[in-house]
Amino acid sequence: MFQKSNLRYLVEFIIIITGVFLSFYLDDLRQLNDKKTYKDTLIEELIVSAKEDLGQLDNIVSDLDKVQIYISQILLDIADNSQNLNDAEIAEKYLFITQKMSVSFFPQNGIFNQLISTGSIELIDNSELRRTLLSIFTHYYDRNSANNRTLDDLYLAFGKDIDPFISVMPVDKNDASFIYGDKDVGTYSIDREFYLSNKFKAYLLTASSMTDKNIDMLNIFQESYSKVIELGSEELQ
Repeated sequence: MFQKSNLRYLVEFIIIITGVFLSFYLDDLRQLNDKKTYKDTLIEELIVSAKEDLGQLDNIVSDLDKVQIYISQILLDIADNSQNLNDAEIAEKYLFITQKMSVSFFPQNGIFNQLISTGSIELIDNSELRRTLLSIFTHYYDRNSANNRTLDDLYLAFGKDIDPFISVMPVDKNDASFIYGDKDVGTYSIDREFYLSNKFKAYLLTASSMTDKNIDMLNIFQESYSKVIELGSEELQ
């Protein structure tokens, strides 16, 4: 009788313990599913922001390509003292160069920060997607920030050393739709002697070199964002 009673208690104990562990397991499973659902929501938002950033990058790179063209045209004009460009043409090209060469790219990092702070990034199955995100928002982000500071310094140097001799006052275009919209030339004054000087040429060469480096950096972002969109879409399937 005693043994049967003990056996009954043992069975009841096992049933209770099993029920408790099963409850914990199901609760953990539910929480994991909730976390994965939240992770998928963040991935969807990440794809949207990546597409927006990619559009911004396309606009900036397109402008920087035009900056390089205008720098080359001015350098060619002063190289052999041909001076085929008139003052209005110089003013237009110089304004575009100075306004566009230092335009900065600022990645949207809010969604990535949420992935990190909530631990959701660890739930991403695709390891290549995780590596790409970490590269964009750590290594590339830091390099881009340093590059932006250098470009800001160059812009200020142009204003200090070049603008007193080649002065162009911009006016806003009425149809400017892009955040870094083009400017129209207002009043301008071109010092032809300075225009042909080695100092002006040196500044243009520096601007060209830094623009090249900036384009290379932005191309890396473009490739990375395209990969994020592709891999993120696969993650959601």
